[in-house]
Amino acid sequence: MKKTLVILAVSVLCILAAVGGVTLAIGSDKVLSMVGLSKAAPAAGTDDEQPQDHAGAEHGDEADAGAHGVTEIDPGDMPVIPFPEIIVNVTDTGINGRQSSRFLKLNMLMVYDDTREGADRLVAREIYLRDTFQDFLRQLHVSDLRGSQGLALIKTELLRRARAVGHTEAPVEILIADMVVQ
Repeated sequence: MKKTLVILAVSVLCILAAVGGVTLAIGSDKVLSMVGLSKAAPAAGTDDEQPQDHAGAEHGDEADAGAHGVTEIDPGDMPVIPFPEIIVNVTDTGINGRQSSRFLKLNMLMVYDDTREGADRLVAREIYLRDTFQDFLRQLHVSDLRGSQGLALIKTELLRRARAVGHTEAPVEILIADMVVQ
C-alpha cells in the first residue's frame, strides 16, 4: 500500500513537472488556449482560416489580445534591435564558500512591434536600454544563470526592463544569440 502511494505521488509530480515545463516553454496563454480554458479559442485549421478567426474585432478579441501582449503580426516580419556584446562581472560562490567574480558575455537582439505606440522611441533609447540591461546583469549570481530557468529569467527580466525604459509594450521578445559565463 505504501509503495503504491509513493509510485502514485512520483507519477503525479512527473506529470506536473512536464506541464510546468511546457508552460514555461510556450507560455501560459498558449497552454490555456490548447486545453480550451482561454477566452481566445485555438486556431483550428490552416493559416488561410486564421484571419477569419481574428476578424471579430467587434467582439473585443483584438482589444483582449492587445491587453495581454499577444500580437497579430508574424514575428518574422518584425524589426529587431541588435545590441553590441555585453560583458559584465557576476558573482560566484566557490566550494569553499568564498565569493569571486566571473564574466558573463551576452550577445542579444530585441524584437519589437513597430505598429505599437511608442515603438519609435526604442531605437532612440537604445543606449538607455543597454545601460538598464547591464545594471540587471551585474546583480546576477552564477547560479541564477543555470539551465533553461536561468535563460527564461534573463529573457523575461530584460523584456520587462525594455518595456519600462521605452514606456511602451512594443518589445515582443529578447533573443539571445550567445551567453557565456567564464
